[in-house]
Amino acid sequence: MLFIDTVKRINQLPEREDHAHFRRRRNSPSKDSLTLSDAASHVQQITLTYEYATELTPTDSIIANMLEAVIQQVDQLHIHVEALSHFAPANDSWQLPLQTPPPSFTTNEPSYGDSVKDLKHEKQNKKIELHLLGADGTEKVCLLTFVTHHLSDTLRQALIKLSPKQTLHTPYSAEQLEPLPQQWLFEIDQDGEAEPLEDLYNSGSAPKADYDVSFAGLQIWFERQNDALPLLISDVTLGYIYIGNYEAYGHDANAPEESNMSSGTLDTSA
Repeated sequence: MLFIDTVKRINQLPEREDHAHFRRRRNSPSKDSLTLSDAASHVQQITLTYEYATELTPTDSIIANMLEAVIQQVDQLHIHVEALSHFAPANDSWQLPLQTPPPSFTTNEPSYGDSVKDLKHEKQNKKIELHLLGADGTEKVCLLTFVTHHLSDTLRQALIKLSPKQTLHTPYSAEQLEPLPQQWLFEIDQDGEAEPLEDLYNSGSAPKADYDVSFAGLQIWFERQNDALPLLISDVTLGYIYIGNYEAYGHDANAPEESNMSSGTLDTSA
């Protein structure tokens, strides 16, 4: 379990306060005109480096443990999630490029950009009612939705078969659990590289996983109204790695200005 001391009160997740760094925008094209090329144009490359690491918070710990609990069930191994910032050197010897997932356009009509396979599995997005239990007896109910993109049949089926109601014990109290949003929307895909952190293999600080990663290329993102925050990746050598505390910069010269940023879609009324 990734545990972060409660040095300060948890902040609402996960709109990081500093918008100076790039976040993927989701300016949806017309529902009637979406094509394959339109969808592709909204997939961008972002890069994580040591300069964009932010301090890990209890929120990061809770998210990492949520995802760890899910992966342990679909991987059927005693895996653990490690935070990248715990071992990545604070220098420019490495960088982590990622391809953002396509936007989840909200339309009831299939588009020309939808493949037959994607349409077939459209209703198989996984929903889990997760009860977070605190050390002080607090119970926080979170509703998790996993939007699936390009998953292997093995992973897709394992995800679908997960129990729709689950419990997760945490070392936190009401102060950290109560402010959490009720609704959580994740995107999960296997479009990543098998060895995304290869630059760190010889760093001397990167611990090799003591388990075999079953799902190479795994990426999990936190879905927001206008962008997605990368949360977790798999690396066949280092295991499942939490990256949610990294800001990202993109390679899109036409990225919107800071003033155009809007707040996320999290339900913080719970």
